[in-house]
Amino acid sequence: MKRIDKIERSLNDSWVQQTIDQAKKRPGSTAEELAAQTQVSRANCSLELNKLVRLKKAVKIKSFPVRFLPISWVREKFGISDLAYYEFTDLQQLESSLTAKAAAGVPANVSAQKIAIDLHGDPFAQVIGAQGSLKNAISQAKAAASYPPHGLHMLLVGQTGSGKTFFARKIYDFAKARGLLSADAPMMAFNCADYYNNPQLLMSQLFGYVKGAYTGADKDTPGLVEQADHGILLLDEIHRLPPEGQEMLFYFIDNGHFSRLGESSKDRTANVLIIGATTEDPASALLSTFLRRIPMTIRIPSLAERTLSEKVSLAKYLFQQEAQRIKKQLVVAIDVLTALITANNYGNVGQLKSQIQLVCAQAFLNSLNTTDRVLVKVNDLPEEIRQEWLSSSSNLKKSKELLSLVDTNTVFNVDGSADQPENSEGNIYSEIENKVGLLKSHGVSDDEIHQYIMTDLHLHIKNFFDQGRVEQNLAKFVSPELLDFTHELKKLAEEKLHTQLDQRFIYYMGMHIDAFFKRGLKTDLLLEPEIQEIKKSHAKEYQVAKLFAMRIKSSFDVYLPDIEVIYLTMLLASIETLSVDHKVGVLVVSHGNSTASSMVQVANELFGGHYAQALDMPLNLSPEDIFRKMTAIVPRLDQGKGVLLLVDMGSLAMLEQRLTAETGVAIKTIANVTTSIVLDVIRKVNYLNMDLGSIYNSVREDFRELVMQGDLPNETAAQKVILAICTTGSGTAKKIQDILEQIIHSNTKEAISVKTVSALKMTEQIAKIVLDYEVIAAVGTKRPSLPVPYVSLEELIGGNGEDVLKAVLRHEPTLPQQQPSSDKTIVAYDLCEDILKAHLVYLNPYLINQLLNNWIDQVQQRLNHRFSNSLIIKSIVHTAFAFERSLRQDNLTFTEPTTPALARAEKFISQSLTYYEKELAVTLPLDEKKYIASIFLDEGESVSKLF
Repeated sequence: MKRIDKIERSLNDSWVQQTIDQAKKRPGSTAEELAAQTQVSRANCSLELNKLVRLKKAVKIKSFPVRFLPISWVREKFGISDLAYYEFTDLQQLESSLTAKAAAGVPANVSAQKIAIDLHGDPFAQVIGAQGSLKNAISQAKAAASYPPHGLHMLLVGQTGSGKTFFARKIYDFAKARGLLSADAPMMAFNCADYYNNPQLLMSQLFGYVKGAYTGADKDTPGLVEQADHGILLLDEIHRLPPEGQEMLFYFIDNGHFSRLGESSKDRTANVLIIGATTEDPASALLSTFLRRIPMTIRIPSLAERTLSEKVSLAKYLFQQEAQRIKKQLVVAIDVLTALITANNYGNVGQLKSQIQLVCAQAFLNSLNTTDRVLVKVNDLPEEIRQEWLSSSSNLKKSKELLSLVDTNTVFNVDGSADQPENSEGNIYSEIENKVGLLKSHGVSDDEIHQYIMTDLHLHIKNFFDQGRVEQNLAKFVSPELLDFTHELKKLAEEKLHTQLDQRFIYYMGMHIDAFFKRGLKTDLLLEPEIQEIKKSHAKEYQVAKLFAMRIKSSFDVYLPDIEVIYLTMLLASIETLSVDHKVGVLVVSHGNSTASSMVQVANELFGGHYAQALDMPLNLSPEDIFRKMTAIVPRLDQGKGVLLLVDMGSLAMLEQRLTAETGVAIKTIANVTTSIVLDVIRKVNYLNMDLGSIYNSVREDFRELVMQGDLPNETAAQKVILAICTTGSGTAKKIQDILEQIIHSNTKEAISVKTVSALKMTEQIAKIVLDYEVIAAVGTKRPSLPVPYVSLEELIGGNGEDVLKAVLRHEPTLPQQQPSSDKTIVAYDLCEDILKAHLVYLNPYLINQLLNNWIDQVQQRLNHRFSNSLIIKSIVHTAFAFERSLRQDNLTFTEPTTPALARAEKFISQSLTYYEKELAVTLPLDEKKYIASIFLDEGESVSKLF
């Protein structure tokens, strides 16, 4: 069974039991779905489905993704015998056109597409750039044409050849399709420049004349205004109207009345929508009184302002027109499209059309001996465009950019379709040789020629496999002996090159050698410098190719000349690259339950594949859990070219060195990720094949403001904060805040603030903070579940915590290794005294510091456990503030549930503080004691188990 028959049967089977209601939810099968069912590659499945549409065996729904319906299902469900058109924008257009056709009793040979457009469709929908550069212009045109009661007059402004006349005719089609004009409404066009030097004759053309109005006026003749009644009048080059002509026209616009030239007694009327077109600035070229009568000015973009995809679509449309004109298939090389689209010697669509006609005419002359196809090559380009293409150092990059939009060769069929050609393996020789000769004759350097050759060869082989030939049975094309021999060559290449080659090596190399046997020796057109460059650049592949030549000689008694060994070298290098196809890995990491996944999903759907992986970070996930997840994902993403991390906070970038050390994978990190950054990275990874460093530098340059400053589009830039954490969010946290503010002031000019947080309500409070702020670090008595550097109170006071914070503030890529403090470098007593002196109002700071230091010593003795300096400081400071609050009768309320562990700890604390309450003559309430007890429990199991 042929591949197309297999796909047709699968499509029919998929829709046997489907209803119209089901089709409204899923209007057809996609190429990807059918590819999975038939085990055919998606590219080939799409190719065959489009052939089925041309054969009138399937209907194409041009949604995203494109879907297909079997014609048998359409006939059965809609009760029709045939269609005149097989492509629709959606199922509703298909259904509406069939319903309208049946209701109106339209003949079967009338186009269903025409009916759909006339009754329900949008003529602008198929205009190239309708959703891009022309979107605003189309919106303005629709609004003007639809404005009651008869529309607004319009002025189209754009360069010569930008498509103003074409656009005006689309306005006319739109007005008819929407019922704003009758189906037989006229559209008249007039070029004001034709009669610029004769105002009287110009007026007679516009408004008509009566017999005898001037010499030669032998009968009454209506003008264009009269002929365009209840329709549209297009006045091209309207700036060429003389002032008196503009005055007559705006009088007609104001009143709808006019008189023919030479007519004084009769007043005529007409209802005409006027569309003017000009290349000039309207403000300087037209009378202000006239310009006020045309309320809608629409700017038509030039070719240079069109996007690359629009330029490609325009070129393909124009090539398709030429294929239909000459009644032959056109095969256009990507270099031709690149040269035409990027040429600087013209700037509008009209000139592009002329150049394409000229190129096709030259190619047609060069292909007179062929019966069915015309090959359009670089040699067919006009001399000035060919010279510009050859002399440009960037044309190779431009060809790679176009590769995402077109293939190495594009075929334009006479029936109006564009396919990829069936490449003949043998012609790669002539393609390479022709290009070498062409480039050499124009003085291109040997290094550049080598790059061109390898790029062309790589694209040729890639296109070969994209055509799906790997799925064909090679035994149909080569002998079993040669097939076995090719498998031996594969093993030899893998052994010598220390790599793994897939089945593509078998298919391409087998067909290549078979083609050589049938073709015989080729003329040596590669020059010696190119040969030496290939030997030097691909030394290992050249040695393997020589071994291939020896094996071929011993197995088939066929001698391979050195030039053929060079060709084998190039093929080996390209096939090896294709087999490996290593790319930079992309990991998107963002806070939230689905933020990263959403960005990656959009990118993967737009590019039609799985090019990046997401890691969502719920706020309750600890930093270590996040790091472990990243260390598990990064090695899986690495294909030998490194991994690019796209993260939402700059603090995550500080994990870069630690991740590299842990995984051994080269990593670069870009902060402040947005969907647009993800899309740009994936495009550069997959279509431009850039390495890790190039992508990193390119994205940082392209999104400099986003990446460097965090100035995200459509978002409010979050202020950076450092968290100061203690049990209640006051007391110790306030002192930490003072210390942090001093460090911030001394090390950066950025607007970074400090937020105090209660350890007891940390999860809730931090969840609110991260919505409005970017947390860059945390300091205090408890580590938060955030992927940011954390400095304990002990490290801040006596360790190198301050150095860590300085590195964060200065955006240093590597943080100093955090080290615990030493008892020799910190005196808890002195620190507590400093804090209490600064904040106590009623209590004597020296006395209470002494009392509470004694208290903590007794607690340690009773529990037989040495507390950390951090626990000593926060328990003393917090307890001192609890006594101060009790004096002011402003105590805290403990709102957390009382667990058994907390009850035991509170009882112990209450007993231990009894003496000190008497000394101070202040009694602490139960809630304050629970807060003090929770400080000890927060220290972890090593302390909590003591109570």
